This record gives sequence, structure tokens and C-alpha cells, in this order.
Amino acid sequence: MKMNIRTNLEDFARSLEIDPVEAALMDVARAIQITRTMHDEADRHFRGLAQHVDRPGSPLEDLVLEIYPSGSFAIHAATRSRLKTDQHDVDAVLEIAIAPGTDPAWVLEQLYKAIKGEKGSKYYDYLIEKNSRCVTVTYPDGVTVDLMPVVRIDGAPERVATLFHHKPETDERYHKEINPKGFADHFNARVEISEAFQKRFDARRYLVDGETYTELATRLSNETSGLALQKADTQPMPVHVPLDQKSPRVVALQLIKRFRDKRYRKHDDHRGKRKPPAVIIAAIAIDASPANDSLVDEVIAIAKRMRWQIRNAEQNLRLLEVRNPAHYPDLFTDRWPAQRSDQQLWAADLLTLIERLENLKRVGFDPAVIQSTFDDLFGEKAGETALQAYHRAQTVQLEHGALGMTPSGHLKPAAPVSSLAAPALGAGIASAPGLVRPARANTNMGGTVPDDNCW
Repeated sequence: MKMNIRTNLEDFARSLEIDPVEAALMDVARAIQITRTMHDEADRHFRGLAQHVDRPGSPLEDLVLEIYPSGSFAIHAATRSRLKTDQHDVDAVLEIAIAPGTDPAWVLEQLYKAIKGEKGSKYYDYLIEKNSRCVTVTYPDGVTVDLMPVVRIDGAPERVATLFHHKPETDERYHKEINPKGFADHFNARVEISEAFQKRFDARRYLVDGETYTELATRLSNETSGLALQKADTQPMPVHVPLDQKSPRVVALQLIKRFRDKRYRKHDDHRGKRKPPAVIIAAIAIDASPANDSLVDEVIAIAKRMRWQIRNAEQNLRLLEVRNPAHYPDLFTDRWPAQRSDQQLWAADLLTLIERLENLKRVGFDPAVIQSTFDDLFGEKAGETALQAYHRAQTVQLEHGALGMTPSGHLKPAAPVSSLAAPALGAGIASAPGLVRPARANTNMGGTVPDDNCW
């Protein structure tokens, strides 16, 4: 047991050698994560809606067959939209038992009425909006749930369904064959987990949050002996996945979504334009270059892959086409890009993202450059978030001598690995020196742009 704990601590100490630019991007990624509490609340929200829609007296009484998450929640890539209020968005698919050829306008109207209910009912005073493919419910705390009604197609592969599209302004209406569950399963099966990436994230949390040697040793002891907390049993809402258990590709995808939201919220030439749906970015991310352990390089790889596909479309004077890899008839790009200028604008954005991150890799950790770059790419206070985390980590290092710094700015263990591991061995664990737990920063990276991702 002691040897295993020592080995784990030695591995942990080696993982403290983190490139400072990489560490800064990790800190921004941590700030936009959905917490377990927010995850569980999202689960309660969409399940409560399903029960309400199926209640006695509802227009859709006894017609709700199943509900399950789609979009970012289904692939563990959900992010906060407003940090101070813990706001986030949830996409859910509502399978109902009606004829697949039913008029889309009627279906969306019945779902709206079923949610709204009569005066005095649970959701009557909530903000409820009928969109072209879903109905959006906004909760008092700002969290939104997009409920998309579909009908399962008999004889088709599992979960293949028909969605209902109706645009009142033009009276455009049609049905579309989709398979969001199939895509989520396909994506989750293909993203690669990186042990080195996980250890670096764990080490970064140790530095920034000030985990004590005793806490660290106890946690590693529990992990070694199999006493660590296990993931919850599988539920229709995927279990919450902590950041240090995610694939670097998923975390990079979250950062690109954050970048996209900021561009379409703050830049005048983007106003009023539909932003690239997250499902398109996720589908392209699957085919980016082979996964690696660097978060910076993963973001760049996904951005380059998407620019490459847009460039190929542009060379042929056509629109980008991306389909559901789990079900070919399901066209992801049926509404974006609507015209070539849409994809040209996003390609220019991606080039900005690539060039700014590559410049950071060349320059290294310069606080002024980090702040201006992250604020521009990821929104207000992103740079401040990274710098605050940097200074908290530096405080731990300076006050306790646990870490050193290379001439290029890389963190490294200052004490021999064996001395880092020593407090975990034997009775000395109780008297191990503790690290100061720095105050956590309260940050806000700005508002949200509604993500019309109703497939």
C-alpha cells in the first residue's frame, strides 16, 4: 500500500511540470464547467417538464413515451453561459406517440399549450417560447430547457425519429429525419481519454485550490485502495463527468463553443446572424488530427479541421455539408450555413483563434498578453480568471516551497519527489505540512447567446 501511494504521489509531482500557457487555458476551462449540482438540477428540470406535459388534462396526456438529453449534455460538453448566476442551457428530446406525418405547426402548438397549462399551474408564469423545432422554457434562475418533440420511426435503426419544423414568419413547415442519440453514442465512443492530461488537470487543481498534502495523500490512498467515489449508476441523463476525467478533445470543444458565443455576442458584424450549431463543431471535432495531451493543441487542431472543411467547400463554391456520422440522412448543416458568407465569417473567426493561440505558444506566459488574448477569445474576465489562478498557484509555491519555476516559466517540483511523497507514508500523515487554501475568485465571463440547437 505504501509503495502504491508513493508511486501515485511521485507521478503527481511529475505532472506539476505544466506549460504555463497550457495551465492558463486549463484555468479558463475550469471556470466554464457545469458543476454536479447544476447537472443534477438540469436532470430534474427536463424530467419535471416531461411529467408536466404528460399530466391529466394536458393536450399531450398519455402521449409522452420518453425524454432524454441531447446536444452538449449528451456528450459531456455543456458549459456555463453566465458564471455569476450559474446559468446553462439544456437540450432534451421528447418522444411522443402521434402520427409521424402530423402537421408540425399543430405539434409545436400542442407542446406549448401542454407546458403553459392553465393559470396557476407550475409553468404558467415562466417564460415559454415556441421556436421552429422546439419549445424553450426559461426558469427563474435563467436556466433554459429546449424541449424538442419527435416521433420514433418504425422499422428504422434505434432512436431514429422525425422532428417537426415550422417557421411562422414564412409558414415554412416540414419533417426531418434525425438521430441525436445515435450521434451522442458515436461521439462518446470515439473521443480518447488521456491519462497525462487528467494528471495535469488534477495537479493544476492542487496548485490553484491549495489542496493540502494530507488531503492529497488521503485521496490518493483511497484511489489506490479502491475506496474512491465511483461514478453514479448510468441514467438517461449522462452521469456528471469531472473535468479531470474528460477527454482533452471534449474540453477543447467546450472552449471553442465559448469562443463562438463571445464572437456572436460582442462583434457587430455577427449581430443577427445564426451561429454555427455546436453539433456541427462536435461532428467535425471527431475527425480532427489524432488526439494529444495538450489542451492548446487540441483547440487549434479542431479549429484547423473546421477551417479546412470550409475551405474545401469554398473552393467548390458550395456550402459546408456535415452529416450525422451515426445516421447519414440526418443533415446537420440544413440551416447553417444559409449562405457562403456565413461560413466565410466563421472561418475568419477560427483563423483568429488559431493565430492568437499559436502566438501565445511562441511568446510564452506574458501576463499582459494572456489577459488581452483570453479576454478577446473567451469573453470578459477570462484573462483575469487565468491571472488570478496563476497568482494563487504562485502563492502556494512561494509560501511553502513546494514548487519551483524553470527559466521558461514552467512549474516543477522544487523539493525531491520523495519529500513530496513522504507525508503520505505511515503515521506522519497527520502532521504533514498543509498548504494555504487561497480564496477562490468570483469571475464572470459575460452573457449568453441563445443556441438554437433544436437539431
